[in-house]
This record gives sequence, C-alpha cells and structure tokens, in this order.
Amino acid sequence: MGVKVSEVWKTTVGRDKPRIDWKAEREKIDLAAVTTSLLGPAPGRRGENRRRLWWRCPFHEDSNPSFCVEPGKPWWRCYGCGEHGDAATLVMKVQGLSFPDALDHLVRGKLASSGTVARPIRPSKEPKPAERRRTTPQDAPRPEPSGIPAETASALVDAAAERLWTPEGASALSYLMGPSRGLTAETIRAARLGVTPPLDLPGQPRGIVVPWFLGSRPVLVKIRQPKGRRPKYHETFRDRARLTGIFPGPGSIRPGRPLIVTEGEFDALLLGQELGDVAAVVTLGSASARPTPSILGMMLSAAPWFIATDADDAGDKAAETWPKSARRVRPPEPYNDWTEAKAEGVNLLRWWGEILAGVDRPPPFTFPEVADAEWSDPADIDEPPNLLADEPPLD
Repeated sequence: MGVKVSEVWKTTVGRDKPRIDWKAEREKIDLAAVTTSLLGPAPGRRGENRRRLWWRCPFHEDSNPSFCVEPGKPWWRCYGCGEHGDAATLVMKVQGLSFPDALDHLVRGKLASSGTVARPIRPSKEPKPAERRRTTPQDAPRPEPSGIPAETASALVDAAAERLWTPEGASALSYLMGPSRGLTAETIRAARLGVTPPLDLPGQPRGIVVPWFLGSRPVLVKIRQPKGRRPKYHETFRDRARLTGIFPGPGSIRPGRPLIVTEGEFDALLLGQELGDVAAVVTLGSASARPTPSILGMMLSAAPWFIATDADDAGDKAAETWPKSARRVRPPEPYNDWTEAKAEGVNLLRWWGEILAGVDRPPPFTFPEVADAEWSDPADIDEPPNLLADEPPLD
C-alpha cells in the first residue's frame, strides 16, 4: 500500500513558516523534475513510444523500468509493484521524511532545485540467479557509427574549421556572419563551424560543416549544402551510441533557467548568442525531430520550456509533439524565423525578455528602437567582409 496523503491537508512546517495548502501547490510541482533529482535521469523503457518517462522502481528489483511519470501530470505509478502517489508521497518514501518535511522540500525548492541526487531505496533481497541473467538494455550491443569512420569525421571537422578562416572560406564566412545567419566570430568558433569543398562521397557533398559534440569528439557531422543542392543537409557521420539528440549538447541546459527549443542548429546558435545567460537554447536538429523520453529527461532540470520553431505549419506541428506545459513561441510578426527577425533589426534580447516576463505578444520594435533606427547613419553600420551572396557558392 502506498502512503496516502489527503488532498486537502493543510499543515504547518514550523512556527515561523506559513501553512502550505498541498492541494493547491501540487499542481505547480514538476513531478518529473523531482523524480529526476531523486532517481537520476530517466533511462526509458523498451518498447515505449510515447512521451512518458520511465525509471527503475526504487521499491523493487526492476530490470525493465516500470516506474512511470507522464510529464505535466502530478501522479506517478509503478506498473511492476503497484506503488503510486504524488510528489510528496515519493519524497516521503524515498527520503524517509515526514509529510511536513516533504512539503518543505518541495514547495520551498530545497529538493528540486538543489541538483542533488538522493540515494534511492532499494530492497535488501538479492535477485534470483535467473533474474541476474535476464537481458537488460545495458546488455544490448552498442550500435555502430554510420557514415565515414570516426577518425575521418574528426579530421574533416578540424580541417573545415581551419579552412573557414582562410581566403578559401571567405564566401561561407560571409554567409554565416551576414544577414542570412547573423552569427558572430565568437559564436562560429565556439561551435567549430567550418566549410568543405566537394568530398569524395556519393553526391560529392560540400558546404558548411555543422558538427555535434559529446565532449571533444564529434558524434554527428552534417554538411549544409549551397542553395539548390539536395539534400539540403547531408549527414556525413553519426555515432548513434553516443549521440544525445541535443545541440549544442546537454551541458547547454541550465538547471532552473528557462529553456528555448529551436528548429535547427543555426537558430539555436543565433538565439543562444543574442540571449546569453538569460535562457538556455537548444535544438533537436530539425522541425521533424521528436522529443524522446531520454531527451525529455535531460531537459527536466530547466523550466519553463519554450518551443521556438518557425512561424509555419511545420513549426506548429513540431510544437504539438511537446508536453502541453511547454509554451509555443513564434517569431515576432511578420517574420517567419529568428534570423529574419534579427536581420530586420529586432532586438531579440529585449523581445525575449518580455516573453520570459509573461508578455504574450511583444511588439517587434519599441518606440525608442524605431526612433534610433530613423536617426542612425547608414555609414555607421558595419557589413561583414566578402558578402558575396545569400548562400555560399563554394565553387
């Protein structure tokens, strides 16, 4: 039997602390984040294709995770042993706390915001020998990388990054720093973007090299080809065993800070550049990418979530795949994407500051911004060098 907690119980957690209405507060608690702080990242479950998060149950031996949390809902359940409850119940059972102390942890943020992973309660009974031999997800063979060899991929990334800052890469650099992308030299170097001539591969892919990293090693290498070439993005290397599915990487996510999810790598780099420490900005790589349980688990430490895809049908459909608690944010009208808004002079830091403050639809420009634009001298506006075309020809 699980620990029963009255939905209407109001308790005093100390003489000098106000009373807590748990029924009202429970809906504000991110149960998935609390569970992650207690049990660690969700490993997922074999065969699960929904957005539910799965952990190994802390209350019984659990080879295929059966402890389930559905993001946005206040209840958890183990489908293996039947234990269930809400966030307070979980803290009480795992931490061994009283109900008032559990509420003090949850409502006052001592547990969810601490970043500390508690030691989960495990049964003292040793599993039977047959249970030890049962295959687990960790026993499955690691998938092999696809595309070019890993060493070749690393060499390609290094050579492309170096080439970008030579006369051979001037056109591609102008594309990245010009109105088409609006990236600074610092952002480009940090992301280790580069450019490559035609490669000796089927289709002879060429263009801007966009690497994904885990640590210092690339786990995904994409080539953004010039306008008119197909595919638009050529995937040259993928290390499926090490790829997290988040760009620039899970380390970009800041616990307790807002999280913005964009449609592609260039949008993520641009908004990350413009917003700085205001929010974390990541992408899954494209509008068609779907958040898996493991990806959702990595994002749980951040809050709130904003889905900042393009202002089109593909962007709307992408936003629908995220939990309802994530807010859909379109670029300021009449712009279709964030690079277009930046190129037209929208102050993205000011605009997103208003979004994060709760403004529903901030204007793209304030009166002082319009006045400054009208009185500015066009001669004072710096243009990036070698701005030859909207797309790098790379001929």
